[in-house]
Amino acid sequence: MTEVVSDRVCVAGATGYLGARVVAEFRARGAPVVAIVKDHSEAATLARLSELGATIAFVDAALLEPYTAALVDVAVAVTCLASSNVQVDPRSDFWAIDRDANIRFGLAAISASAWQIVLVATFEGRESRHFTEFSDAKEQAVDAIGDACRSAGIAFTVIRPTAYFSDLTNRAFDSVRKNGRYRVIGAGSHRINPVHGDDVAAFLAESVNDPGRADREHKVGGPDVFTFREIGELAADVLDKRETLQITRVSLLSLRATAMIAGAAGIVSRKSRRFAAVLRWMIYAGTHDAVAQSCGRRRLSDEFMAKADALSPSSRCDRSLGGIGQRIR
Repeated sequence: MTEVVSDRVCVAGATGYLGARVVAEFRARGAPVVAIVKDHSEAATLARLSELGATIAFVDAALLEPYTAALVDVAVAVTCLASSNVQVDPRSDFWAIDRDANIRFGLAAISASAWQIVLVATFEGRESRHFTEFSDAKEQAVDAIGDACRSAGIAFTVIRPTAYFSDLTNRAFDSVRKNGRYRVIGAGSHRINPVHGDDVAAFLAESVNDPGRADREHKVGGPDVFTFREIGELAADVLDKRETLQITRVSLLSLRATAMIAGAAGIVSRKSRRFAAVLRWMIYAGTHDAVAQSCGRRRLSDEFMAKADALSPSSRCDRSLGGIGQRIR
């Protein structure tokens, strides 16, 4: 049975993949929710949040607008703020959003007397922060908010998902569907158990009132473990392209060389600096396992099949996908 949450919750980054799901999850549990959005957010997105019964608060993190009004009488402050991989504007890159905007939100929540702050961070952030600025930016926010919460006696909970299904449908599924190709870093033999955003949102909401989960860090994933190579093969099976699938191995040496060149160019180019940081993060993520405790029941195979069915009934194989189970560990 879904636990009812009566405390007022504020969600920053409420229009994003996870943020919108967090809003929906808390509303389903009966919690009053303030959803922080930009004033130029899409009308359809704002309408969906309003239909859920959320109170809309317009705050643009890139413009350094204050969070004070949005946090009035809030008990739980949740931040899903994250920059886009393509943003290079100094007001909206990973330093400005993943680090600075998260810190401002966390400190404002403390000043507003919230009793718990929840931050969604990257799965491998602590381990990869010295390897790439992309991770370090968010980890600096984790450190700063954590220190401030401990000083104020406020619970600080960190959620670290492995990878969202949406990331894999955008990359693996769409690449196989459009081009019949799938790229892996190195041999593609490292493992991951990707997770659906709805399952992460449910885990986050359940953690708020659970003394065994609150004020801790949680690495969370989905029910099935794949190698990166097997994810491409799964997409090919769903699309009936297994026989023609081309898996391309991206050389680690070439990636590292490109990252080094971009890093050198980053001395004078902000765009190159960001590109280098993202490349280094890709190298790290593609060469390390990302397997965590399962926090949900939704399966990647079902996600791929639903996506194929939404395109056209003939876009996937109608036979049983029993062979997929042999690659799920």
